[in-house]
Amino acid sequence: MFTDRGPDIISVGKENLVQSVVEFISSYCKEDKNLMISLFDIKKNKFIYCNDSFKSILGYNADKIIRGGWEFWYKIIDPDEAGTIKNKINLLIRKPHLGNHQEVLSFNYHIKDVLSKWHFVSHELSLYHFRKNIFVLNYLFDISQIERIEYFFGKKHNPIDKNGANISISKREKEVLLLVADGFSSKQIADELCISNHTSIKHRKNLIEKFKVKNTAQLIKEASRFFLL
Repeated sequence: MFTDRGPDIISVGKENLVQSVVEFISSYCKEDKNLMISLFDIKKNKFIYCNDSFKSILGYNADKIIRGGWEFWYKIIDPDEAGTIKNKINLLIRKPHLGNHQEVLSFNYHIKDVLSKWHFVSHELSLYHFRKNIFVLNYLFDISQIERIEYFFGKKHNPIDKNGANISISKREKEVLLLVADGFSSKQIADELCISNHTSIKHRKNLIEKFKVKNTAQLIKEASRFFLL
């Protein structure tokens, strides 16, 4: 039975409960292109639903995620972050709290799409005990632009560039970059920072290589996507 809000789950028999839950969630999120939602059935130990946003944002078909399960998901998380994420999620799934208290986990981490480009996502997991079933409802947002803005103001250390590679610069390199943006020559930078001219030139060359550009003008343009120059 369906109401104006979706399927009437309360009136559904036990044998159709899981399908009705899937239909209920799908009816709400099928038009949302920005929110990725998946549903994991703990007793069946499998994903039973993923909306189309996984395809539009990350490029993965729902069937691939459903078949691959959590192990597939862990493989596309940044290896430096995957271990912690995996341990906490597995603990929630293997030992779900049996009381009335709703368990919620939330993470921010980097994940790779089908083109090997990195996205920064916010992932919230909510555990629901519903008529003798236990579901994990996952909400994921792509917040890559938030990370870029925070890095622009100096609050993030390792942004992800448009080609999917991490860019990490030292405090000294950032000082050089700011002076380059102000029009300082390598000799002027050396005098300003009390370093040798050779070191100043080396920092400039390293920055050009890290940002994958060909000259100083391109360096300033590309670096301005991450820094307030």
